[in-house]
Amino acid sequence: MIRIAAVDDERHVLERFAGLVSEVKELELCGLFRTGRQLLSYVKEHPLDAVFLDIEMPGVNGLQLAGQILDLNENIDIVFVTAFNQYAVEAFEVQAIDYIMKPLTEERLEKTVKRLLKTKSKVNRPGKPFIQCFGGFEVFQGGKALTWKNSKAKEVLAFLVHKEGIPVNWEKISDAVWPDYNSEKAQTNFHATTYLLRKRLAEAGLAQILENGRGNYRIKKDQVDCDLYQLEELFRTGQINSKENFRLFEQLEKKGYMDGSGYAWAYSKAAELDEMCKRTIEKLKNIK
Repeated sequence: MIRIAAVDDERHVLERFAGLVSEVKELELCGLFRTGRQLLSYVKEHPLDAVFLDIEMPGVNGLQLAGQILDLNENIDIVFVTAFNQYAVEAFEVQAIDYIMKPLTEERLEKTVKRLLKTKSKVNRPGKPFIQCFGGFEVFQGGKALTWKNSKAKEVLAFLVHKEGIPVNWEKISDAVWPDYNSEKAQTNFHATTYLLRKRLAEAGLAQILENGRGNYRIKKDQVDCDLYQLEELFRTGQINSKENFRLFEQLEKKGYMDGSGYAWAYSKAAELDEMCKRTIEKLKNIK
């Protein structure tokens, strides 16, 4: 199934679009939106394969919206559906996969679906990444660790993982990552770094793991697998007292939380988790 959404400021156009899509078994319609802002909010939180965009709309037009969507997730295919043909060159400059003249017909939609299926078959869309916190912070996608050109972008992500999905504003992030900077310099560095972080995640097809709203940032725990979250789930559910978990806790205790990363903000939690693992190991020894 190809997950799609559409934006058009005219309700009747969206209703007609929904009717056409309902007859296409390869398409899953995830959302219909009257504004680009509504779509962008959706893209930040949900995976999509393609978006169908009107071009001439109040506020942000479809061409500008396409660029903003690709900044969030470059793997989303762009399809323009418009009553105007003069934007074709600009449309393909943003690498649109198709440019459809209104009114959209069943036959024309079928051609677009074939294009979408063709591009989808070429792209290995990633699943959940695995985030390692014990033994040094790393993000693994398809078994390979992501490379980072900017170490602070990596640290900001590590800090958000460390906060376990709790929304954090820029001041708290800056206090942790740039503790010696004044407010103005910290804010400048923060905005530059979060831009690079979002760009890197989008390049890896992982834009959906990070949420930004009302000045707060958070990691979306349901979009990742993480050794820290797995460990805390064991404690939360009371499933730690088993022989099978003895080796797990031994390995985690030896590796250490964020070990070798040099993140001062992680030291307190590292000591706490180390002590928890040691106590658990002693308990498990008694039932071996």
